[in-house]
Amino acid sequence: MGARIDLLEMPVVLRPLMPFAAAFVLAFALSGTPLPARAAGAPGVADAVPVAPGLHAFDLTAARNGLTYRVDVSVPPVTPPPGGFPVLYVLDGNAFFGVAGTTARLLGWERPIAVVAIGYPGVIGFDLTRRYLDFTSAVTPRGRSIMGTRAPKVPTGGDEAFLDVILNEIRPEVVRRFPVNDDRASLFGHSLGGRFVLHAAFTRPHTFRRWMASSPSIWWNDRELLTEEANFAARADRPALNLTLAVGGAEQDPEADDTPERVAFRNMARMIDGVRDMYVRLVELQGDAGHLELLVVPGEGHISMVPAALARAVRRAGE
Repeated sequence: MGARIDLLEMPVVLRPLMPFAAAFVLAFALSGTPLPARAAGAPGVADAVPVAPGLHAFDLTAARNGLTYRVDVSVPPVTPPPGGFPVLYVLDGNAFFGVAGTTARLLGWERPIAVVAIGYPGVIGFDLTRRYLDFTSAVTPRGRSIMGTRAPKVPTGGDEAFLDVILNEIRPEVVRRFPVNDDRASLFGHSLGGRFVLHAAFTRPHTFRRWMASSPSIWWNDRELLTEEANFAARADRPALNLTLAVGGAEQDPEADDTPERVAFRNMARMIDGVRDMYVRLVELQGDAGHLELLVVPGEGHISMVPAALARAVRRAGE
């Protein structure tokens, strides 16, 4: 399989969202709506509510950390293949379920996949407090100093607990409820979520078949991910990763409304350089084993590159 670099010829913008897009708009609008609290097969798990044809949602209160998650699910409107549909798990589900689900429907006629978006009840868009807790390791004094005024003022350090929740609570519930193939599960995360994806890939590499780290925050905690990467490289049981690293081609460009603090943070984060450097190291480590991919989206920034990254994640999840 080997390595691959894609430099897109033009920014990827989703086409008009087709007739079924309205259903995803509805699902997005309902992401903050309370769901039934009656348990369905497991303590702390609410019944799945059909939001629209093929779209479902349920809340799960995790035993591992006591926190509640909103799980939105898109199931293709076709007969599942033997073993079930491949499944793409998407972090920041409140923000990305609409884009991910619509993209899966647009691109999935030949290789349909299920999309499972993990988010939070009562939220539209990003829940900054919860994502800082779920997607990060505990911020260190050194890490806080490097981030300066952008250092989080909310709790951090819940990444291991959140990974346990995904693997041991959310995934089994999804398998129980829907016709998915858990052996063909992929994980997508963006920014701090991309950092979480890499943390999971380096520390528990056998848990997902494919990984997509979109604009990952490699800079977090003075680049501690590089230590995890080195530990992964030294493992005797290290598998060959199927990993896509994606980044916007304009993420290191100056901006018209730059402030000294923003410039300092951008120079510290080195988003494009960090992703490219990691890709090169992993290619040297794996050679032709597995499937490594670098996706650079010219002209796009930290958020505007997400549709391209999700489109690639959907395609890879179906392979």
